Amino acid sequence: MDMVFTSLDDCYSMYVKYAKDCGFSARKGTTKTNSKGVLHIQYYLCTRAGVYKDKKVDTFDPNQKERLVRSNFSKRTDCGALLGVIFEAGSWKLQKHVIHSMSKLNLGPVKAFNVMKTCFGSFEDVGASKVEFKNYKGYAMVFVSFTGIDNHHCNVTFGATLLASETADTYIWLLRVFLKVVGSQPKVIVTDQDPTMKKAISVVFVDTRHRLCMWHVMHKLSLKVGVRLCNSTNFKERICGVVWTDILTPEEFESEWEVVIGEFNLADNDWLSDIFALRESWIPAYYRMEEMSGLMRTTSRLESENHFFGQVCNSKATLVEFMTHYETAIEAQRHMHRKNDHESRYKRPQLKSNYQVLEGQTADIYPKNIFCDVQAELIGIADCIIQLYED
Repeated sequence: MDMVFTSLDDCYSMYVKYAKDCGFSARKGTTKTNSKGVLHIQYYLCTRAGVYKDKKVDTFDPNQKERLVRSNFSKRTDCGALLGVIFEAGSWKLQKHVIHSMSKLNLGPVKAFNVMKTCFGSFEDVGASKVEFKNYKGYAMVFVSFTGIDNHHCNVTFGATLLASETADTYIWLLRVFLKVVGSQPKVIVTDQDPTMKKAISVVFVDTRHRLCMWHVMHKLSLKVGVRLCNSTNFKERICGVVWTDILTPEEFESEWEVVIGEFNLADNDWLSDIFALRESWIPAYYRMEEMSGLMRTTSRLESENHFFGQVCNSKATLVEFMTHYETAIEAQRHMHRKNDHESRYKRPQLKSNYQVLEGQTADIYPKNIFCDVQAELIGIADCIIQLYED
């Protein structure tokens, strides 16, 4: 977007190379002149841009002078790949850069079009219609990310995509692409209660344990049972105490749940009945012995991810702005991962427990963040033993 060229030949060479890297070929398109007849806009297109129109030739007309050509299948598919360059201040610049720069100043597409009309003198000299400005500015796609946990127990983005819709077929296509890239199915996948995603996972990730995010389920609690009940009683505290713990067996959970539901007369609440029916998909009691079960219990991880992508996703942003923000955010995430790797490899943590031989061995094995959790457990064990002897 920020590229500037001294000649049209340089512009064309760049776009030809870009097209080749992207898997298509380019050709020169139409040009625009200003009110003085000077060339100031040049378009470059995909070779498959436009639609081929057959010429009607009357073969019975003796005066027909056009050479007859055998009909051929057209290779033009009305491809919309387009680059426009504009002559400005002695050099050629990418035209959409102007729209992008105006969007940074919070100027909408219509205002941007009117500004350019004023700059160039007429609507014809702008080189694009008001609708094309709106199409460039408009951005209404669904952002989907694949997030996991790295060896430092931090969120890491495996990949992301933009979808035009959220149908089951779209998600099936997306998961198949992800599977092709990664090469194997994930052991556990956690999503919200989206039914289309659930269907897609069952089709593509047949060997994966699909769990529902506890935070998404419990986030609806006040809305579904009433704000007054949650704020004026200890219902929320009681139900969260049953849901979030992983020390209960399935039988104990069901018993405790019924006690709380009965005490607050909520047996007729349809939403509570529905999520109870799905309990094996989101309640820790039913998968506490499975690997990675802790992924479903934490709220801070999801809140952190929402904040991370909240800086990227903006419904008012252009596609170019989104990509710029996304690449910056991902680079920051990668930088933090490299920093954690460096500190784990070259910095020795301070040993604090009474089991420093064991603690030292864990420091050699685990990354820094994981070691901190192990260290806290070792300190806790020591405190328990001391307390036992004191008693």
